Amino acid sequence: MTEKTFDGGLMPGQPVVLGIDQSLTGFALAAVALSDPSQYEIWVYKSKHSGVARLVDIRLWLQTKFLFLDEQGHYIRNAAMEGSVLASYSALKLGELAAVVKTTMYDFFVEEEEDVAAPLQIPPMTLKKYATGKGNSKKQEMMMQVYKRWGVELNDDNAADAYALGRMATGSSITDFEKTIIEQIKDPKYRDQLNF
Repeated sequence: MTEKTFDGGLMPGQPVVLGIDQSLTGFALAAVALSDPSQYEIWVYKSKHSGVARLVDIRLWLQTKFLFLDEQGHYIRNAAMEGSVLASYSALKLGELAAVVKTTMYDFFVEEEEDVAAPLQIPPMTLKKYATGKGNSKKQEMMMQVYKRWGVELNDDNAADAYALGRMATGSSITDFEKTIIEQIKDPKYRDQLNF
């Protein structure tokens, strides 16, 4: 198990949102302060396992982070995760991971906060456009724009994606294209509906 932490001065006891960049090789979770997105804490986890053992390992790791945030007195108000690219080579494995993330979040949050139990599903191109102004930006450009635009320096592309997803979930926007995307993701199609 390998974990990196990026401490952006997140103070205990604040309402936060979650940004989740689910990756099999560098799963990133960002907790971003709802009232001040410049405050955050991000963890990037690399499981030593493969196959179903990796899915179980990531689920357990994710649960420990949710418990940690609860112990710190954070009230989690919203969440956004990167949607899958269906045409990609690893779409099946990433789909399995997305299901693990969704069910773990449902188990933890369905009785407290539906916007966390059913996180926003943000297509990769929408995430890139929000962070860089272009839907086809490369990983290096994402990290550079997260720093230039928002002053958050991260040397890990998974952490940068998770931070941008968390920032989206706060509803924060400083440019016209950011505002356009924040309005766009209010459409119910970006979130699973919990109707039983």
